[in-house]
Amino acid sequence: MANDKNDIPERLQVLRERLDEIDTQIVNLVAERQGVVTAIGELKQNTGTPLRHYEREREVIERGMARAESLGLSGDVARDILETLIHYSLGKQEHDQWVQSDHGQGRHALVIGGGGRMGHWIARYLDTVGYLVEISDPAVDASKTPFSVLDDWASEVDRFDVVVVAAPLRPSNDILARIAELRPQGLVFDIGSLKSPMRTGLEAVRDAGCRVCSVHPMFGPNEVGLSGRHILFVNVGHDDAVNEALALFAHTAADCVQLSLEEHDEVMAWVLGLSHLVNIAFATALADSGEAVPMLENISSSTFNAQLKVAAQVVSENPHLYYEIQQGNEKTPEVIAVFREALDRLAMAVADGDEPSFAAAMGKANDRLNLVSKIPG
Repeated sequence: MANDKNDIPERLQVLRERLDEIDTQIVNLVAERQGVVTAIGELKQNTGTPLRHYEREREVIERGMARAESLGLSGDVARDILETLIHYSLGKQEHDQWVQSDHGQGRHALVIGGGGRMGHWIARYLDTVGYLVEISDPAVDASKTPFSVLDDWASEVDRFDVVVVAAPLRPSNDILARIAELRPQGLVFDIGSLKSPMRTGLEAVRDAGCRVCSVHPMFGPNEVGLSGRHILFVNVGHDDAVNEALALFAHTAADCVQLSLEEHDEVMAWVLGLSHLVNIAFATALADSGEAVPMLENISSSTFNAQLKVAAQVVSENPHLYYEIQQGNEKTPEVIAVFREALDRLAMAVADGDEPSFAAAMGKANDRLNLVSKIPG
């Protein structure tokens, strides 16, 4: 037995080296797969074939799961791996389409607030589709950005074909008001996550006769591709501007949705306001529990871990922006009232030992969420 124990470190090293070899083969195969993906993407581009083929994706995943199970592996493992590969494959094909589109060839774009995370994303996107991009942001270090930096955007705004306002919400309204005074000829739009704080600025630009609309990318700055993501287009009274903005993103695989300013902020009160509030409250409650957090981490459930992951992401974001999203939306008090009422009903059912009411609430929620999940798109 002593000899066997002495052999363990050597055997362990051999097995680890074999794992390294397998991992290298996996990465090599993924790289080879991406090469095939690039070729497929070129064929799709040349023939006008849609980027996504849902039946084919389902076929790939189901075949992989069946293969895994035949080898004694969990089908879920194969599904997770293949879904990840498909996601990055779609992102690669989509990015290649952006590059090949040359939508902005020979045209100039200005991103005011281009030093922020989403400002940098829109600057990179415009650069990818062919625009000559410049940014203006007092907080940006000109030596650390690939884009030319303007100190005084107002004096040169009229030479740009596209002007994007990507500053925080309240400063954006002032910037739009200044743009209205300057009356540039190019397309003007913001990318704010809330529109009410910019209403007067947007309307001023419209009333000045400028081509203006409002855009809301419903994703973060690190997205690989936009398949399955949404971009919202808010019409503030200039149909041609909305069409121009839609055309600007026509080479993405994002779902483009048009709606009014009022509809936008009402929907955002639930989509962003409620989800942010729930997760911030969840994280705050955990933080207030103090010494209980380490113990919770050691014995947490899959539901807790999933919620913790989302909440941790939310509270790592810009707190000032998240405050603006809550405070700047006139629909927020209504949403908070509904949330409080729901929480109070559940708490009362537990306190009163009222299991039927608790179960009825869950049943109603389940029926409603199942209905929503079946809506196409």
